[in-house]
Amino acid sequence: MENKSNTVNDIAHTNKDIIAKVLTENYRDKSFSAYGLKNVPRIKRMLSSSYPVVTATEFYGDNVFLLEGDWLLVLEYESQPLWKDFIKYTKYASFAIERLLKEGIQVVKVVIAVLYTGDVQKTANELDLGGLRIRLEQIYLSKFDTDLLYSELKAKVMAKERLSDEDIMRFIILPLTQPDKKRKQELIEITVSLVKQIEDDAQQAFILAGILTATNKFIDPEYSKKVKEWLKMTKVARLLIEEGREEEKIEIAKSMYSEGIGIEIIERVTKLPMDKLKELLSEVALA
Repeated sequence: MENKSNTVNDIAHTNKDIIAKVLTENYRDKSFSAYGLKNVPRIKRMLSSSYPVVTATEFYGDNVFLLEGDWLLVLEYESQPLWKDFIKYTKYASFAIERLLKEGIQVVKVVIAVLYTGDVQKTANELDLGGLRIRLEQIYLSKFDTDLLYSELKAKVMAKERLSDEDIMRFIILPLTQPDKKRKQELIEITVSLVKQIEDDAQQAFILAGILTATNKFIDPEYSKKVKEWLKMTKVARLLIEEGREEEKIEIAKSMYSEGIGIEIIERVTKLPMDKLKELLSEVALA
């Protein structure tokens, strides 16, 4: 019984995936045209970008999406192009294809898009090894006018205008348009301060989560923690956290019931209402 109680107490600390939840809820139907990917379909859903492997605990891609028409998009953010990156991107795509096949979804086309930060002006877009050929769609954020982009977004926020989907996508990549780590960090902080003034809770949470993901390789770790705490305090994030806690409590209740633990004890441990528990566990008994 002690372990069960500890498991439930830990629910309050299970916010590790809140960024993924916010992004998953909001990326649907968005377009990457604001980044220059004009011929790529809209997003159907965001996929998990962590991949368990035999040789290591797990490795992570930046963003992976299932697009309309069953296209797959691997989206990466880089500041220093490396030859081995081509192989890394191929692994991300392969694992995602395998996962989707298990769902009965056969990918018809793979797009690997790399957003290079303001540090990169030009780099190779293809690796040709004969039997293996990998071609990248490249977006050079150095070509974006940082000052113009920021002033346009700031004007909309100050005027309390609702941001368009394109505005939101531009907000996410804004901090990466500058070269070198110090200037990126300064722009991250300036951008986040502006985002906090957005009145729409859903848009604010989405942009913050997007920035944290896009800048993950470059952001100061301590500042990242502060932004994550702010994100958790937004209305949208709090609702998602509560939904996650409820789901975990239900799974724990089912597990305890299957082990023959009485409903009164399950109620005390999970804090779920008795009427909800009776309905839930009666369904488990009939299954």
